Amino acid sequence: MRTWLLITAVWCLLLVGCEEKDNSSDQSESFRGTYRVYDPAFVGEKIDSVTLTVESNLYYRFVHYPFQPGSVVDICNSVGTVEEFGTNFATFIPESIEGSGCDSLRIPHDMFVTDFRSHGDTIYMDRDADTLVYEIRLVMR
Repeated sequence: MRTWLLITAVWCLLLVGCEEKDNSSDQSESFRGTYRVYDPAFVGEKIDSVTLTVESNLYYRFVHYPFQPGSVVDICNSVGTVEEFGTNFATFIPESIEGSGCDSLRIPHDMFVTDFRSHGDTIYMDRDADTLVYEIRLVMR
């Protein structure tokens, strides 16, 4: 009888300890905001509204919209991989560029310094390269 009680207790402990795998890393997150590229030495900028979707903290998709009604989309859409999203840095590695008549050279790429905490519900992502400044401002959808 003691053997059966011991086997039953061990079996219950195994069942409790073997929960389903946490798939939180497989989630898709969606953000909406603006993407701006400018040269501080010159007047003018390229700015679009943007939706960023990140899947499994590994893949991303930027979809650009006109910043103001009636204006044109400045930057092409892009898809690729992202490294270290959700940390102090996010590195975007484009694998595909979508669109025509849009700027494919200034799509989000390389390492952005990110701030997920200091600006309320807005995520700040910034990158300086050569003479250009890249700014992404996002809120979770």
